[in-house]
Parts: sequence; C-alpha cells; structure tokens
Amino acid sequence: MAQLHYRFSWQRANRQTIDITFTIQNNQDESLLIQLPAWRPGRYELGNFAKNLRTFSIENTAGEAIPFRKITKDSWQVDAGKHQTLTVHYSYYAADLNAGATWLDDEQLYVNPVNCCLYLPNRRNEPCTVELMIPADYQIACDLPRGKQTNILEADSFDRLADAPFVASAKLLHHQFEESGHLFHLWFMGRVNPPWEKLENDFRPFCKAQIDVMGPLPGREFHFIFQILPVFYYHGVEHTYSTVCALGPDHLVFTGTHYDNLLGVSSHELFHAWNVKTMRPAEMHPYDYTRENYSRLGWIYEGITTYYGDQFLIRSGSFNEIQYFDTLHEKLHRHFASYGRLNQAVTDASFDTWLDGYVPGIPHRKTSIYTEGSLIALILDMKIREHSQDRLSLDQFIRNLLDKHAAYTKADIIQELLELGVADAAEFYAHFIEKPGNLEPLLHWAFARVGLKMEHQQHLTAPEHLFGFQLVEGGSGYSLGLIAPDSPAEKAGLRMGDILVAVEGIKTAKNLTAQIGNKTEITMHIFSAEKLREVKLHAGSERYFESRKITINSDAPETVVKARKSWVVNL
Repeated sequence: MAQLHYRFSWQRANRQTIDITFTIQNNQDESLLIQLPAWRPGRYELGNFAKNLRTFSIENTAGEAIPFRKITKDSWQVDAGKHQTLTVHYSYYAADLNAGATWLDDEQLYVNPVNCCLYLPNRRNEPCTVELMIPADYQIACDLPRGKQTNILEADSFDRLADAPFVASAKLLHHQFEESGHLFHLWFMGRVNPPWEKLENDFRPFCKAQIDVMGPLPGREFHFIFQILPVFYYHGVEHTYSTVCALGPDHLVFTGTHYDNLLGVSSHELFHAWNVKTMRPAEMHPYDYTRENYSRLGWIYEGITTYYGDQFLIRSGSFNEIQYFDTLHEKLHRHFASYGRLNQAVTDASFDTWLDGYVPGIPHRKTSIYTEGSLIALILDMKIREHSQDRLSLDQFIRNLLDKHAAYTKADIIQELLELGVADAAEFYAHFIEKPGNLEPLLHWAFARVGLKMEHQQHLTAPEHLFGFQLVEGGSGYSLGLIAPDSPAEKAGLRMGDILVAVEGIKTAKNLTAQIGNKTEITMHIFSAEKLREVKLHAGSERYFESRKITINSDAPETVVKARKSWVVNL
C-alpha cells in the first residue's frame, strides 16, 4: 500500500455515517498541516465539506493521542513530533445524493473523494490508496486502477483521487463497448432495466464524433456512472476519466424527453474531459482546493461545452431535427425570458458563481454562463464559418486551445479567434462578453446564415406575457414569482412573494391561468406584507417574458442549405 492510505467502512448504513481512517507514513514534519477540500471542481462555489465531519482524532502506532488544533474551517495543525506514522480517524455524514456528493445507504456506498478525503498540501503529488471494507458481493464502478485486492483503489496523487468518484454496490448494472480505440463503461445504479442495445447505439456515435474532433480522450477508458433517482432530477459532474450523472424519475428515464436529457448530459460531460479537465483557465491551474478559484472564463468551460454537447448529438445522428431544435428553443427561452441578461455580463456571471451562481438569487441580477456562453459559441462558430466559407469552424478554435494552451487566458482566446478570421474578436469580446450586450441581431444573422429563422414566441399564459408576472404554485395556493421590469404588474406595485387569493372576485382556481384566460384587464386581490390589497392590471402593447423559436427557411438558396449541412450534418 502507498504511504498515504484511506480506509472506508461503516457500522450501520441507516446512520449514513462513513468511518474513515487516513494513515500517514514516512512523516518528516514536526508540525503537520492536514487539509480537507472546501469545494469540488465542476461546481464553482464553496461546498464547506468540513461541516459533514462528526468526529476527528489522531493517534500514533502505539494508539496514543496526538495533539492537534483546528486552524481554519477545514484544516488542522498537528503536533507530529518525531512520529513517522500517524492515523487520523474521522467520520463523514453521507446523506446527499446527487452527481457530486457522497451517500451511504443499505444498497450502496457512493463517494466523491474530494468531499471527504483529507490530504497533506506538501505531499499532494504522492501516490495514495483507498481500501473499501465492503461486502463480498459488491461491485465497484470507478476509473481508478485496482490493487492485487479488488477492494483497493490506487491513485498516483491526491488530485487523481479527488477526481475519481466511485460507487460500490451489489446492484450495479454494467455494460461496455469499444469505440475509436477507447473502452466506454456504462454503469447504472437505481431501479432500472437499461436498454443496453439502444444505449450503445446512441452513445457510440457521439463518442466517436467527439474523438474525431478533439482527438483521443485523456485515458483509454471512460466511465459513465448513472445514479437513477425515483424523483425528477438532472445533474451531471465532469471528471477526466469518468462522469457521474444523476437523473430521474427512474420509471421514465429511458423515455421521451427524459431520455433526451440522459443523452444530453452524457454528451456534455464527456466533452468536459477535454474542455476544463484537460485544459482550463490559467487561474485554475492547478486547482486550489482551499479557496475560491475565480475565473471570468466560464463561458468557455461551461458555455462552449453546452453548445457542443448538443452539437455532437445532432452531428452524429443521436439526435434528430426535432430533438436538436428543442435544445435551441430551451436556450433561446432562457436567454430572452431572463432580464438578468440586461444587467450582468457573462464574464461577471462566471466570477460570481462563487457568490450565488447555483441559486436563483435576487430578481434580474444575473445571467447564465451555460446559456449565454452557448449562444456566444454559436455566434463565434458562424463568424469563423463565414470567414472561411465553411472550411473552418469553432472546432478549430477549441482544438487550438487544447493543443496550445493547457492553461489559457483571455489573450489566448482573442488571439486564436483572430487567427481563425474573427477580425473583430477584441471588439466582440468587449461588447458582448465583458458587457451585457444585445445578442438578438447577431443571433438573427447567425441563424439566417444557415437557413433558419428566429421568430418571436410569446408565453401561452396572460399573467406572463400580458401583465408581466410569473406564478408560483404552492400547497396553499398561488404566489407571485418574478415581476418583469416596467410591466403592468410592477407599475401596480406587485412584489415577488405576494399571495394571490382572488381574480375578478372569485377565489383562485386550481388552473389559475385558465381562470385569467387572455383578459387584457383583470382585478386581483392579494396579500402583500400581510395586508389585503385590490389591484387592477391593464395590459398595454408591450409583451414580457418572451421567447423565440427556430424554423427552417424553406426558401433558402442552395448555398445556404449547404452551409447548414456543414454546420449540423443531419439537419
């Protein structure tokens, strides 16, 4: 075993508490610093995993207690003296089941080591081993190599371990296939009966398409690990040699749009093996697990990945035209229905993921690095194609970053765009990436270039598009969600969180939108700050929370049709 060794065990699974020992051999330090990560790569906010620690003690080989003191929320200073071997005993509460968490129940041990494995900052590059005290009939889904004992995982550094989630269970379902010189594993945990042939037929093409563009994956094998939940869920986390995707509900996951989601998140996370795991912003190279790793380049590592995740599905035939258009419509809806796009640049949104990037936040403050970044990627793709008469594309840009800039900067991005013919790269960056610029004219141009039309599509409900307020349905009725700026609802003094109790003097019905219909004038009774108010709304000509839809221009000339086929082969 390595001189840094972890041992995972538990007493009663229903406690959801994992007992972990961390054995340190060949210690040379009188005073030793032990650290637990504060966040995990792939989610750019502090996770404060130390809050899940319940016990913590350190002893020498004789079983004698070693003095230590906690010096930050997740680090400990140890008076190691002359002891060459120390063992840290601690327990970790594992009661969060998503694509980046750690979970224990009577069916599985699921661990993201970055959540719960201590490390020594000055020995971060040393090999380490993980020993799992699991039942004999448990399989292990993990990309780490095994030792002579199948329950021991080996990592050549803490960074490698932190990037290697694993599931141990007797109920794991497994299938594998080879494609383009790589072995792909599909692991499913949950109450499902996977359609292996269908899955392989849909996964194989987009895996091949990505390798054709990006070159070989970082390793010969790649593991797709799926946690299938009984409730609606959609979450994926990228790793260099694997991904974990949490999806649900289990009885629908292989049907309709739920299956589209499975393919979409899988393609997205596979592309991350190159984009952010192999290359990433210079300020994240290497990762600092102890603090925020601020970057303004989230539109590259998340936005471009979002764009390509769907692109490879349509290019490879894993998605058809309808499925691909659905992804475009969703992005356009999120963009145009969000007033945050008028207030925050995508670079600032990237920086602020560490502040509130994964929660709704205050009204209309922020935009999305995923949505905005993907639309910016679309526009840049069309700019490169326009300049080169479709001989080149964004494919060359992302490959050039990969081949030349493992740790890239804003300057590298602009230079690569300039070399691919985007003459206004610096100006575009300044006006549409570093500022909340209006993308609509550029999107019209980008879609028209490939024979597509972007048209207005307003919401079907009057509350949103006529009066400018969203509804939130709860157990006791309806409350108001977001209020559009300068809308009739805002001008009438309505606020987010107001309780709607009656419309036209009638108690709010189960289907309130039908009750309101398409009336252009309504009288509502609301509770606002615990006070009953009567509010009259009058719709004007302005529309709110609008969306856009894409259609094919059947009158497009052959040159445009050819450009579209170059962009997405199957469309």
